[in-house]
Amino acid sequence: MSITIALAGNPNSGKTTLFNALTGSNQYVGNWPGVTVERKEARFDLKGQQATLVDLPGVYSLSPYSIEENITRHFIAQHAPDVVLNIVDATNIERNLYLTLQLMELERPVVIALNLMDELERRGIKPDCKALSRLLGAPVVPISAKKGQGFEALFDAVYQQATKPVIAYPIRRYDESTRRALEEIVSALGGWDSHSAFDLDEHREHRDEGERDDDHSAQAQHRHIGGYEDEGDEDFAPPTTWVAIKLLEGDEEIKTSAQLSDAQRARIRAAIDAYVERGRQKHPGIDSLTLMVDARYAAIERALDASGFPRQRDHETTISDKIDRVLTHRIFAFPIFLAVLALMFALTFGWPGTALSDLVEQGVGLLSEGVNAALASAPEWIRALLVDGVIAGVGGVLVFLPQILIIFLFMSILEDSGYMSRAAFITDRLLRRFGLSGRSFIPMLMGFGCTTTAVIAARGVENERDRRMTILLTPFMSCGAKLPVYGLITAAIFPGNSALVVLSLYLLGIILMVVAGLVLRKTTFREGETPFVMELPAYRVPAVKNVARRLWDRAKDFVVRAGTIIFAMSVVVWFLQSFSPSLQMVSDPAQSMFGRLGAFIAPIFAPLGFGEWQKSVALLSGLVAKEAVVSTMQVLYAAGSTAQLGTLLASKFTPLSAYAYLVFILLYTPCVSAVAAIRRETGSWKYTLLSVLMQLGIAYVVALLVFQIGSLLGA
Repeated sequence: MSITIALAGNPNSGKTTLFNALTGSNQYVGNWPGVTVERKEARFDLKGQQATLVDLPGVYSLSPYSIEENITRHFIAQHAPDVVLNIVDATNIERNLYLTLQLMELERPVVIALNLMDELERRGIKPDCKALSRLLGAPVVPISAKKGQGFEALFDAVYQQATKPVIAYPIRRYDESTRRALEEIVSALGGWDSHSAFDLDEHREHRDEGERDDDHSAQAQHRHIGGYEDEGDEDFAPPTTWVAIKLLEGDEEIKTSAQLSDAQRARIRAAIDAYVERGRQKHPGIDSLTLMVDARYAAIERALDASGFPRQRDHETTISDKIDRVLTHRIFAFPIFLAVLALMFALTFGWPGTALSDLVEQGVGLLSEGVNAALASAPEWIRALLVDGVIAGVGGVLVFLPQILIIFLFMSILEDSGYMSRAAFITDRLLRRFGLSGRSFIPMLMGFGCTTTAVIAARGVENERDRRMTILLTPFMSCGAKLPVYGLITAAIFPGNSALVVLSLYLLGIILMVVAGLVLRKTTFREGETPFVMELPAYRVPAVKNVARRLWDRAKDFVVRAGTIIFAMSVVVWFLQSFSPSLQMVSDPAQSMFGRLGAFIAPIFAPLGFGEWQKSVALLSGLVAKEAVVSTMQVLYAAGSTAQLGTLLASKFTPLSAYAYLVFILLYTPCVSAVAAIRRETGSWKYTLLSVLMQLGIAYVVALLVFQIGSLLGA
């Protein structure tokens, strides 16, 4: 017997921490079928049986407004996991239990992992988890995902629910008016499901019997509702109770896919109208969806009151509240945010980052000398390929790995501490000026790491207009792949002001993103603004293990990238700059294939201050991967080390032309993988072409203005 466990919970509830703690490194990462949202699952031993833990996307509800919400509710309704492991933040339990009730409405066995109970106990709050368990009708297990506490009891509860499931029906806890409306809708659908309390096999047995009867029983009607289709579970349908709730809420997806007769639709409409009419006697103007939401929260409040848990409005002023008075202050918030970014760049491009990069460079230098000595008697082309091509190209990029990791260390700490959500809140006022909300800031901020990942992350933006606009503006955020180029040129040309120069580039990207957003709002995206609602998690000390795991993943990705794409690019660049079009090895790179191509395109960039062919063709390699600009320069200038390349560049660039070059690197078309992601996520060549041309055009114009205006001012 194999047990399938679905892990569900709110964002910032500790779901990822719990998943990593339960499964370790035994994880399988892919994408959900048909979408690019990441799918993580892992197999582990549960009480002597094989179990598969599927990590569902973090959601606040099961409303079908986003890809993540659809994935979560479809997986539970369609695949019928043996157990739904619902992680709940005990410090924000009222908000988290709203999702819990929606999960229970899907009539699958649920285990509630009550995370961060230790924080409540530190405040002197000792609620009754057993009482809460009785009131909710599901096991409630207090745990600390970060500390690894309570896992044994959690495993016991999950195993018990998987082998001897107990399914509670939350409808019984709703108010009389809501129960009455749901009973009427279920009756219209054909009656209560007789199989609901059985396991999946019995469920299918009962349904098959109903199909053989060829009548309008609940079982026969049930299989048509929901419209779910998926390989391996095509014979499973969502529970009628859940369908009734969705119809009561006015869920368009269920209303469209439900195959109902006119008589059934009329009965359901009458039940909903009567429900709303009863509700409006107390709350004029209210609708059925709001009434259903209120019914859930009323059930949650009764359960919390009876078990001694504090409700949100009962909370005393917390440390997080006190910190937020400063960090989200109307006046101080944005300057503090800029100061945090400045500190990040100061450490990255100041002494810590450069010292670590110097150590890596020394290692690359020793390797280069060793290989050079070992190949002293080998043919010149072999030595040149390995030393001047592969080691120089790949090593020139690896040198900047420490600085990239410092950036990601900062971003991981900001995310785990809870400040990242505050940054979205802080920037909402800015983003709203050109038609977006703070929700777009999260994928945009991810653009500091990788444009491709950020474009995919824009799926979390619910509104289609906002999502496409976010995708088009994300490339303005300077990705981590550009850091090697920034680090190389700023260290060579601006040795005492590297951090300040890099910070100015990041800010320039943000400013131009705002300008481009304003233009897009007036032209391509004129309508469709959406409100911004985001829950601010409590501040917490980042878990060292989680931060270390992210750094390791990033380091591994960067090294793999250097060992594949950059390696291949270094070999290709070495070949193109070493051989003429007639495939004769040349001593003057200007006569090579790359040299002649560079001579052809160099005049285009001459007005921008970097008309040398080496600088021009290096930009072409950046279309494959921005890090490749460094490896290409390393090969083209025949530099044995990054320090030597820096010395050469100091004689090739003026401060003004160097800054114009960096501005062009900042703004021009992202790498091919990012362009492919834009095409896939927008589903349109029109928007993809718009992105490519917009970035290229803005990069050229802004770099031109920087150089020409700077020249006029005598810079």
